[in-house]
Amino acid sequence: MKVKFRFSGRGGQGIKFLGSALVRVAMAANLNATLTVDYTPSVRGGPIFSDVVISTEEIAYPYCDADADYFIAIDQKGFERAAECTSDSTISYIDSDSVDEKGEELVKKGSIFRVPITRRADERKVTGSVNILSLGFLSEQLKKDGKPNLTEEQYLQVFNSMRNSENNIKTFQIGKDLYHEITN
Repeated sequence: MKVKFRFSGRGGQGIKFLGSALVRVAMAANLNATLTVDYTPSVRGGPIFSDVVISTEEIAYPYCDADADYFIAIDQKGFERAAECTSDSTISYIDSDSVDEKGEELVKKGSIFRVPITRRADERKVTGSVNILSLGFLSEQLKKDGKPNLTEEQYLQVFNSMRNSENNIKTFQIGKDLYHEITN
């Protein structure tokens, strides 16, 4: 089993943290995992994306090259910089408020779902944790797909070892709830 993820946004949204949290959860599940990050020289606000690969086998190449299984985009510029990762089997979750619809022309393959990720973060006053909200959302899709097999306990184990664990757990749950709201 090998699963590839790409997360895109802008500097300051926690895209690298999102990827590293998912890698830590995968490691808690005794899976192999890698994280790579691509960003512009801009310190804050520039486009950024991270690739995560999770596998039961050794990982020889840690990038998504038009073969991501899952793509989450929460900013227009990050989306434009990272959208080449998609294939016919990619499931893309594009933020409905920060990525315009004409940008979807960049993603011509796979399934595209527009999701109010940043709006929900604003509504629940967890704007600084939009990354963890995205991970909660994604965790429910992964649970449905059964790959990789990551448990609630493994996510909580990782969150409990971090600063702001209570806020991270709360925000993670908001993302899970958003998934069920959107898919029901």
